[in-house]
Amino acid sequence: MTPANATQAAQLLLRARRTQSGLDTLPMELRPADISAGYAIQRMAAHLRGLETAGFKVGLTNSRAQRAMGASEPIVGRLAAADIRRGPARLVATEPRIVEAEVIFELASDLPATKAPFTAAQVAKALGAAYAGIEVCASRFTSDDLPLAHIVADNSNAEFLIVGEALPPALTQSLDNLPVTLSRRGQELVQGSTSNVLGQPLQSVAWLANWLALQGEELRRGHLIASGSCTGMVEAATDDLVVARFGAHAQVFVEFTPSSEGTS
Repeated sequence: MTPANATQAAQLLLRARRTQSGLDTLPMELRPADISAGYAIQRMAAHLRGLETAGFKVGLTNSRAQRAMGASEPIVGRLAAADIRRGPARLVATEPRIVEAEVIFELASDLPATKAPFTAAQVAKALGAAYAGIEVCASRFTSDDLPLAHIVADNSNAEFLIVGEALPPALTQSLDNLPVTLSRRGQELVQGSTSNVLGQPLQSVAWLANWLALQGEELRRGHLIASGSCTGMVEAATDDLVVARFGAHAQVFVEFTPSSEGTS
């Protein structure tokens, strides 16, 4: 994947995002041959947007999801401030969206790449807060049958992150088995758990910090990290109200509408 090809692929993906017109595929010469090439396109797209990175998403954070995609580790997506909303939020959705209930962590201090590798305990000391969150996912491709490298190139399907109520600080280091539910209008309640995220969401943040260090990057104060899905991928309708609850401690709301009137 040459820089020129990565740039062209990133431009196509950004245009598809901006116009909300899906791509069947990328031209043959622009298709990422492996995960590394996928990340090269992802980084180029973030660069071309010209927006500072405000956070990251971590995906494929359980072994079943990794096996399904032929992966051996999680994947990463990048979020700008424009992609992050405080709940309750209202978003335009002309097509159904995939939603996932996730613990969102906020960094209170930097995790310099020069100090890697990090343990979950070290990461915990750098955290400022943890929140109830909903990740809203969307693909810029029309096909559901894509190689993992294409998904990574497409920012690992990241679209929006909804940040809800804060979890009690005492829970930050004991999130290994917190029950999580996700509800939609007229649909059966989806049950989940924080244990679905590498056994404990803090492990996801530690993995991300170490992965970024290998790329010459780092987590910084103020960054938000969507640590991974507690409930799996759930489809929300274009007129849905989605509520994620994390035990009895915190919740977050996002409402979808096919019209732009009154959105936030």
